Amino acid sequence: MFIPESPQWLLSQNRVEEAEAIVRRAAKQNKVKAPMVIFKDYKADETETESKTKEHYSLFDLVKISHVRATTLIVCLLWFTLSVCYYGLSLNSAQLHPNPYIGCFISAAIEVPAYVSSWLALKYFPRRLSMTCIMLLGGVPLYFLQLVPQSLLELSVALEMLGKFGITAGFAMTYVYTAELYPTGLRSTAVGICSMVSTVGSCTAPFFLELGQFNNHLPYITLGSLAVLCAASILFLPESCSGSGSRHIT
Repeated sequence: MFIPESPQWLLSQNRVEEAEAIVRRAAKQNKVKAPMVIFKDYKADETETESKTKEHYSLFDLVKISHVRATTLIVCLLWFTLSVCYYGLSLNSAQLHPNPYIGCFISAAIEVPAYVSSWLALKYFPRRLSMTCIMLLGGVPLYFLQLVPQSLLELSVALEMLGKFGITAGFAMTYVYTAELYPTGLRSTAVGICSMVSTVGSCTAPFFLELGQFNNHLPYITLGSLAVLCAASILFLPESCSGSGSRHIT
């Protein structure tokens, strides 16, 4: 009850005055002088405004139009991969060190700088470039694990934790990126579908680890391949930084 309503959603409902009030309150708290008219470009014909307020999106709108369908498929793959990699590496944390408690501590500690890095990336860098680089950072080190001799335990742990660093940062960033890719009326539906796909990924993560019965490095190769595939797929997504995300489905 202390969190204000989204100005973007208020605008989609033609509640311009309420949206302006929230923005002015935020400007006052940040000691910034707001302009006299904030949403001057939002004025539209009454008929056009009425048609926009009557827009109602459903689950099927995620697959009706080709570019929205492509975005949805890529984003679902991204969420699935991040979930599989994150929980796969987390479940394997007890194997990082002869002492399982130290292994779990290392796996948990690496998430702190990962979340800080995700915040910095969201603040200063474009979304698509950041997500592509962070997925490569999460996937490529997992490939090199097969080249490390068993005697170099510290190097193996460092590479695996570098991979988890990238995956954790990507998981934190993908919530923001996904929300920016969809119009306001469809945003919650899209994030909900992606979250469901992510849950499927977390459920299948233990089975990826079972691939180690055939080859010790096979789980890492599989997870790394998925991460690199996602990094390439993200290049086909639109850039959403600086408010360039879509407001309506066209």
